[in-house]
Amino acid sequence: MKLRLTVFALILGLAIVGTACGKKASEPSPSAPASEKVESPQQMTPAQSPTDLGNKIGSSYLETLKQVVAILNDKPPAADAKKTLQEFKEATIALMVDLGREREALSPQDRAQADAVLRSRIFSVPSDLFKSYQDVQSAYQSDRDLFNLIADFNIITQYAIFELLKKQLPDEAKRLGIQ
Repeated sequence: MKLRLTVFALILGLAIVGTACGKKASEPSPSAPASEKVESPQQMTPAQSPTDLGNKIGSSYLETLKQVVAILNDKPPAADAKKTLQEFKEATIALMVDLGREREALSPQDRAQADAVLRSRIFSVPSDLFKSYQDVQSAYQSDRDLFNLIADFNIITQYAIFELLKKQLPDEAKRLGIQ
């Protein structure tokens, strides 16, 4: 039960990070006349900048690594860790694919800009966090499936970069409807 609550809290935290940098819906001001037509949030919100999108994907990646460390920090039994991480991975994939759809809507130049920001965020992961991530991974060296599952989180951003996903994991791209 405690593990399920932890997973729920971690997924909720990742979802919050994913939406915190996203588009904000505008609400009508209290002083607006009641008869005034209110546009949908998509119409009122300017497009997310490539820099914002790159930062959003990078922040989600950073938060994902933190959550993996938190899940494994107390060295749960491998079976429990696998189940928890698999659920967390699917939630993270869904978030990254959503961000990837936003990225796909950008022009090639804007995509390159978003990718440059993302690369910068990935390379600036605090060394103590990455060491903690590697430490919790190495604790499960004897279980190759779990070890590899943990490793998947280090490259989870490929789910936001569809051309990379199609090249590296074509079956996954197909499963997710990414052509």
